[in-house]
Amino acid sequence: MKHRFAISAKYLAFTLLLLGTAGLGVSGCRNTGSVDPGPQLVSLSVSGTSLQPSFASETTHYSADLPNSIQDVTISATKSEPNDTLSGAVTAPAGQATGQAMIQAPGAGSTKDVSLTVTSSDGRAKIYTITLRATTRGGDNTLKSLTILPGTLSPPFSPGTQDYTMNVAATVAEVTVSATKSDPNAVLSGDVPNEGRATLKLDGPGTTKVVSIIVTAPNGTTRSYTVTVNRVLPSRDASLSDLTVNPGSLDPDFNPDILTYRVTVTNNVNSVTISATKSDPNAVMSVLGSVVAATGTPTGQVSIPLGERRTEVDLNITAQDGMTTQTYGIIIRSRR
Repeated sequence: MKHRFAISAKYLAFTLLLLGTAGLGVSGCRNTGSVDPGPQLVSLSVSGTSLQPSFASETTHYSADLPNSIQDVTISATKSEPNDTLSGAVTAPAGQATGQAMIQAPGAGSTKDVSLTVTSSDGRAKIYTITLRATTRGGDNTLKSLTILPGTLSPPFSPGTQDYTMNVAATVAEVTVSATKSDPNAVLSGDVPNEGRATLKLDGPGTTKVVSIIVTAPNGTTRSYTVTVNRVLPSRDASLSDLTVNPGSLDPDFNPDILTYRVTVTNNVNSVTISATKSDPNAVMSVLGSVVAATGTPTGQVSIPLGERRTEVDLNITAQDGMTTQTYGIIIRSRR
C-alpha cells in the first residue's frame, strides 16, 4: 500500500507543476503592455520645401527637392522622448526636445545626404536620412517682351536683339518702360527693377538717354538690353502742306514754298472759307490775330467776309520752337 501511495503522490506533484506552469503561461498572454518602439522622431521638416514621402516616425529615408533660389535650408527635428539624444546634422541634448540646423544647399543639379541619429539612454539608436536635391538652375537670361511708351522701338523687339533706338517728340518729358522676363526666376536690374516696370525722366529736347535693362538668369549668366531714346528738338517747320479757298481757286496753284496767292470771285460772293493744313501739327496757325489751329490740331478753317473789291488775308504759322514763323498771304478780288 505504501508503494502505491508514493506513485500517486509523485503523479499528483507532477500534475500540479504542469498546472502551475500552464497558469503562468495563461497569465503571460494576458499582459496587455505596449511594445517600446525605441528612439524615434515625432516631426522632421526642411524649410522652403516638403519631404517625400511625408514624414512618419517609422520612415527613416526621405528626399527633398530644392527650388533654384534656395541657398540654405533649415532642418528641424523633434524627438519622441525629450531625454533621448539627437546627433549628426541636427543636434539636441537630453532634456531638449527639438533641434535645428542650417544646412547649405547642394550645387545646381547635385544632391546632398543629411543624416541625424536619435539615441536612447540605454544605447539604442535610429538614423534618419534626408537627400537634398537641387534642381538645375536655368540659363535663360532673355526678355520675353519690351515696350517703351510713348514711342516705337527700332528694330521691333526680338528676344535675341539687345540694342534698340527710338525717337520721341520734344514735348515728351518721360517714358514708361515695361519688360517681361522669359524665365520668371531670372532677375531684372539696371534702369528697370525686378518688377519689370519703370517711368524714367528724360533730359531736355535735343538730348539722348540710354536705358539699360540687365537680365540675370538663375544660373548667374547675364544679358544686357539697351534702348537709346532720342528726344528730338522742337520743330522749326512753319510751312503749310495744303491751302484752299472756297469758293474760288488759288493762283498760282498751291505750293508750300509759294507764300502769296490771288483768288478771284464773282461779285455776288460775300465771303470765302479758307482751309489750311500745317506741315507740322505742333505748329500754331493764326488769322487776323486769332488762333485757328492750335498745337496738335493739323487743320484750321476760317470764314472771311469780303470788302468792296479787294480783301487781303494773312495766315501766320509759328513753328513748334516758338521762334520760326512764316506768313502766307491771299489777295481776294471781286469782279464788279
